Amino acid sequence: MAGRCPDTWAGAARLLLLLLGPALPFPLQLPPGPLAVLLGGNLSIPLSYPPAQPPPRIVWQRNLTALADGRLGPNGSVAVAPAYQDRLSVDPQGGALTIAPVALQDAGPYTVEVFPLGGQVWKGDVQVEVYELVGKVSVTPPSLALSEGAGSAALTCAPVRGTVTWTKDGQSLDQSPRYRVSAGTLQISRPDRADSGTYSCTVSNPFSTGTGTAQIRVYYGPEPPTISLSSDRDPEPRRYVRVNSTVGLGCRAPSDPPAQIYWSLADASDPLVPAQPDLTLPRVQLSQAGLYSCLASNPQTQRQLRATLILTVTQIPPGSPLCSLDSVANGTALRFLCSWPGGSPAPSLSLQGLPGGGEQGVGPTLERTLSSPPPALNGTRVTCLGRHLAAEGNCSMTPEAPSGVSLSFQASLDPGGTVRLDLQCQGTYRPVEIAWARDGAPLGPGGRYRVSADGARLTISNFTAPQDLGGYSVRCQNPLGSQESNLTLTGPSVSGWSLVRGSESGSARLSWEVPQGSAVTGFLVQVQGPPGEWQTLQTLGGASRSSTVGGLQPHTPYSFRLLPLLGAQAGEPSHTQTLLPASTLSPGAIAGIVLGSILGMILLLALLVLLIWFLRARWGKREKMPLTPPGTRQHYLPRQFPNGRESDPVEPPAPPSQASSRCSWGDGDLSSISYEEHLRIHGPPAPWPGRPGDGRGPGLPSLASWQGPRTARSATRV
Repeated sequence: MAGRCPDTWAGAARLLLLLLGPALPFPLQLPPGPLAVLLGGNLSIPLSYPPAQPPPRIVWQRNLTALADGRLGPNGSVAVAPAYQDRLSVDPQGGALTIAPVALQDAGPYTVEVFPLGGQVWKGDVQVEVYELVGKVSVTPPSLALSEGAGSAALTCAPVRGTVTWTKDGQSLDQSPRYRVSAGTLQISRPDRADSGTYSCTVSNPFSTGTGTAQIRVYYGPEPPTISLSSDRDPEPRRYVRVNSTVGLGCRAPSDPPAQIYWSLADASDPLVPAQPDLTLPRVQLSQAGLYSCLASNPQTQRQLRATLILTVTQIPPGSPLCSLDSVANGTALRFLCSWPGGSPAPSLSLQGLPGGGEQGVGPTLERTLSSPPPALNGTRVTCLGRHLAAEGNCSMTPEAPSGVSLSFQASLDPGGTVRLDLQCQGTYRPVEIAWARDGAPLGPGGRYRVSADGARLTISNFTAPQDLGGYSVRCQNPLGSQESNLTLTGPSVSGWSLVRGSESGSARLSWEVPQGSAVTGFLVQVQGPPGEWQTLQTLGGASRSSTVGGLQPHTPYSFRLLPLLGAQAGEPSHTQTLLPASTLSPGAIAGIVLGSILGMILLLALLVLLIWFLRARWGKREKMPLTPPGTRQHYLPRQFPNGRESDPVEPPAPPSQASSRCSWGDGDLSSISYEEHLRIHGPPAPWPGRPGDGRGPGLPSLASWQGPRTARSATRV
């Protein structure tokens, strides 16, 4: 054996066992199982064991049934059971078992025992599985329909020629105790809607794979229906929908098969009720409000369920709440009224701010009456709050005692030319009862008198003077107080006026005032002509208070006056004013005069300054003339001697030992010098002019004729 090279797996195994046999715990080696073999194919189970002398005995069994028995070796022989002699053989050299062709009954556990002489029995096991080709796999029943909650559902997969795997809709089955798999059968207990789907059975073995499918449909429902509501104009249609909006209703009820939907409408007379999940109400009206229901029915489960919904159709009240405040009970009580009509359903109204608490109610109107209201209610705001399903609004009212009552009037002309006078009462009051009077006598509507609906305006038609002139009064009162105002009407007149030349050449500007209470409907602007007659230049309305007259000659005087009118009646004319001729100087000449005046003033100022300077200069020279006689000592500041001090070269300086004749005064030095020395150094002064009445003639007497010493005053110039 040492010279042979094994060329089979068995030979290699025997060589390995020969080398390692003493070290192996299990000398007998079989291929790992299970061994898969195709039906009709060949099965070979190789065997490896250590060499032994003499050759050992071998026994093959399957399921404890002897298949072959004999002795191994070069001269060995193995006997095969009679039932397998045509398909089974054992290699007498290595002990390998071969079966061909393989039958289904050949599957099972195979055991081999090797008995070496005088040694321990070597034993090995291997499992053999025989497979058929899977072929076409089918699941029965192919489709199954049942109601939710039924007893159970079962699917059977065939043929089972390998491992069976079940899936639902391509996913592995849930680990649920409701699913039970046995061989090729899948059983589902208490099926529900989640079990509906496609079930697949996959059979696989090492040689082929096959899949079969089946459908399970679990009927269920309907579940309790739900009604959805939508509107093209309303954000919360479940609260309300507005009139003329388009409303959509939808009924949904989970069911298999889909539930059949039947609607029951609030308007029973509507014949167009569709049997479908969606219902549309275009331009919904108030009559369509009410109860809506949908019925969901499933014929497979024989189950029916109903759902209901209340549709609220609303009409928003127009505008906002309206507040009114009246005086009732002969002017002794206040009535607060709030109204907001036109809504459906009716709004809720409340009055807030009233003494004793607020008032509230549901309806289009709400009122509260206060008898003998307290004075503290004056100026207190009372608010009405209105709340509707689709809107909110408020209004307020403030009761006020009459105050600030005054009268004004306006006179105007009717198309027929008659005068109409309107008296208007103004003031702060709410509510108010207004009474008119003339000269203390009450006035009421009728004849030429007409009172407005609120009583604040009195109109007098065909007003004439002096018949309708006089004192008029109005009295305003309510339960909180009263106040009266008077006005005296007088005829047309002008209280004062002015006349100035206009901004444009050849024009005049007139302005005037009218006395308080003067009834005026127009004015005539008149100019006095050459014959002395007044001519009308302009006719103005009663509201005019100024006017401009053009086309006048600049160098001609004009006399003007104003004539007030009351309809066709003329009042007292104003006093006359005259417009004097305009200046003949042109603008250029005026500008030249102004400029010349300015230059003349500048020249006069210059001459005045020059004269002052000349007089000051002359006076300064007089102050420099010596007024004391010679022979005395003068004391001068050094600044008076431009040619030097007492140290001038013409006078030798004093010896150092002598006392200096210089002294200090302020910021300068004073030096002592005689008048003769001054004349010798600087020369004599100029002669003074003679004075009138002086007998000495044109000049002063000679200083030499003066006798005796003269005392000269010391002059100090700083």
